[in-house]
Amino acid sequence: MRLNRQSQQGSVIMIAIFVIVVMGFLAAALSRIEWSNQDILSRELLGNKAYFAAHSVNEAALNTIYPLNQVDDVSSACAQWQGDTVTQARVMRTYENCSLQTECVVSGSLPSVRMDYYRIESTVTCGTGRFQVQRAEDVWLRDENK
Repeated sequence: MRLNRQSQQGSVIMIAIFVIVVMGFLAAALSRIEWSNQDILSRELLGNKAYFAAHSVNEAALNTIYPLNQVDDVSSACAQWQGDTVTQARVMRTYENCSLQTECVVSGSLPSVRMDYYRIESTVTCGTGRFQVQRAEDVWLRDENK
């Protein structure tokens, strides 16, 4: 059986249209995947930035509450850190587009062993709009009652 040229004239156009449509769908899917990857990367970077900011604020709080070569009362130092907005602002100046909420509170006490427990919690929110992430970090302190 031999096919003539006239019976084969429309098949190349059909194959070309099929290939163009398939390539278009493939390009659309790849661009959507690339956009999703950029979205995930932005959130990951902002999350790391917020985590390191919360960690830095807690480190500054520990430096304020436990200064070098001094023995301070933790309860008064904890209250002092609560109102120390200057140090908090100085730490947060490094992290642009981030906001901070921090508190130092008494979490409980054990009279039988004469210990008070304090908790410093720093919550940092970085980013704006749909790219906004929040990270929180706690530090627990133990103070011996005298």
